[in-house]
Amino acid sequence: MALSQVQCLDDNHVNWRVNETKPEFLYSEDQRLALETLITGGREAFQEYLKAQELRSFLSESELERLCQRVEAYRPGSEARGEASGETGEERALSLQYWPDRSDISVPELDIGWPDCAAYRGVTRVTVHTQPPADGQAHIKEVVRKTIAQAQKVIAVVMDVFTDVDIFRDLLEAGFRRRVAVYIIIETTAVNQFLHMCERASMHAGHLQFLRVRCTGGFEFYTRSAQRLRGTLAQRFLFIDGDKAISGSYRRR
Repeated sequence: MALSQVQCLDDNHVNWRVNETKPEFLYSEDQRLALETLITGGREAFQEYLKAQELRSFLSESELERLCQRVEAYRPGSEARGEASGETGEERALSLQYWPDRSDISVPELDIGWPDCAAYRGVTRVTVHTQPPADGQAHIKEVVRKTIAQAQKVIAVVMDVFTDVDIFRDLLEAGFRRRVAVYIIIETTAVNQFLHMCERASMHAGHLQFLRVRCTGGFEFYTRSAQRLRGTLAQRFLFIDGDKAISGSYRRR
C-alpha cells in the first residue's frame, strides 16, 4: 500500500485502475478502507464493511488474528521518551526537539569490511537440503556450520529469530580467530531472545571487534485514526564471502 501512495505522484499513473482479475492487481482503495475499519472497529465492523461494499474477504483467518493483535496506538516520540526513562522530566520534554549531535550522525555501514562485488565468473550451483536429510545428505545445521567455518572475508546473517547458540559461537570464532567481518540483522521483537543466547555463549570483549548487530522490523502501516500496524522481518538467509548464500529453515514447525 505504501508503494501505491508513491505511484499516485506519477503523472502517468493518475486514475489508473486494475481489477482483481488482472495479474497487476495488488490492492484497491476499498481494501485499504476495509483494513482501516478492521483496525478501528474490529472484526465485526470489518465484515459489515465488506458486505456493504460488496467486497470479497481478502484476508485469511490467521491474518485477521495477527492484525488485530498487533494494532497499537501511534504516539510520536513515545518510544524516545520510553528509552530516556532515566532522564529528568525536563530532558524528556525536550526529546522531540532537534539535537544535531544525536540525529545527524548516521550509524556506520559495513565499517568492518565488505568484499568487492565484482561480476561472478563460474558455474552457479544450487543444492537443496531437506529436514530430515535425504539419504547421503548432511543435516542442514551441519551444512550451515561448515559453510561458516570456510568463510574468509565476510559473513552476513539475516534472521527473524536467532537462538541457536552453536551457530552463534561459530560466528564469534570466525570474527575473533580469523578476523572475518560478521554482520547480523534480527527482528526487533526477537532482540530479548537473542540477548539471552548471547549470555549462554560466554562472550568477551574480543568477540565484539568484528561483530556488528542491528535490529529491524517489517513495513509499518499508519491509519487516519492514529493507529499503527508493525510488520515483522520474515527472511532467513546467510551470505558468505560474496559468492555463497544459504536460505531456508530447519525448524520443526
